[in-house]
Amino acid sequence: MAAKQHGFTLVELMVAMTIGLLLLGGVITILTSSHQTYRVNDALARMQENARYAFHVISRDIRMAGYFGCAGNGTPVVNTLNNPNAPYPPDFLWNLGRSLEGFEATSATAWTPAPPSGAIPSPLGGRDIIVVRGVDGSDTKVTQQPGGANGPGSADLKVTMRSGFKNDDIVLVTNCQAAAIFQITNINTSSGQDNIVHNTGTTNTPGNYKKDLGKDFTDGELLKISTRSYFIRMAGEWPALYRKVGASDAEELVRGIENMQIEYGEDLDDNWTADVYRTADMVPVKNWGKIVSVRISLLMQSIENNIASQPQPYTFNGATTTPTDRRLRQAFTTVVALRNRVA
Repeated sequence: MAAKQHGFTLVELMVAMTIGLLLLGGVITILTSSHQTYRVNDALARMQENARYAFHVISRDIRMAGYFGCAGNGTPVVNTLNNPNAPYPPDFLWNLGRSLEGFEATSATAWTPAPPSGAIPSPLGGRDIIVVRGVDGSDTKVTQQPGGANGPGSADLKVTMRSGFKNDDIVLVTNCQAAAIFQITNINTSSGQDNIVHNTGTTNTPGNYKKDLGKDFTDGELLKISTRSYFIRMAGEWPALYRKVGASDAEELVRGIENMQIEYGEDLDDNWTADVYRTADMVPVKNWGKIVSVRISLLMQSIENNIASQPQPYTFNGATTTPTDRRLRQAFTTVVALRNRVA
């Protein structure tokens, strides 16, 4: 008669435990590897998406640089602002003669040309700055200009109701043949229209020195002048792309943008095509009106650290660097054409 089984020997138990540990180790290795692969792919996807969004926002404004409704190049403009050519903020915020302006980072603390004091808050050194000027939003129809071009006491325009304008906005009114710049000092609504007041005085900054707009703009359009500055500065522990619109506070757009370098395509033979790309410090002052395209390069970094097993060297703006952290980095470049300056 066969002997009954009473249990496992110690050797059998140890063999079983060893096999189990090997299997468990394999499972843990697969899970760890899968998790690390997920982190890497997620970081790459986020960098690509952040770069795409940053390019989308900047490109949209650059394409429209110099757009002032139907007021084209050569349209006579009456500027009623007090000291329209004074230092920042007035000249910087509504210098419509310079619809595109760049500041090349020449060191960790300096730019050429130097941005006006206070115009760009706390930018990171070594990163370029770009400023785009134009008009913001859709046009609003001027339904009436009491008193005509310069009638007695005329200091207002009638426009369609719910125009969206605010007190102190700097605006451009044009009828395609002429244009005028003024600051809104008050807005009130009556008889189904918004009454845009532009009185003289210094209560508002910069204020208007005269009421005369030089022409009757009835049936013309009213547009808000917009100056948008793009630059890199720190957002907590991360570098981020910021945008400053007019005199408002700077707003954070995208985190994880470590560097931004910009070159400007200059048309040298008046054929509406870029012949050479220069940094901002190499563009002659008189030639900013000949810039027809902008080449933007962004260096993206992963928000999370310790993604890579060791520091990853990267090449950006012609230089190869090995960082001290273990973030991922990737460079992206795009070229944006100015719609008002290309064929």
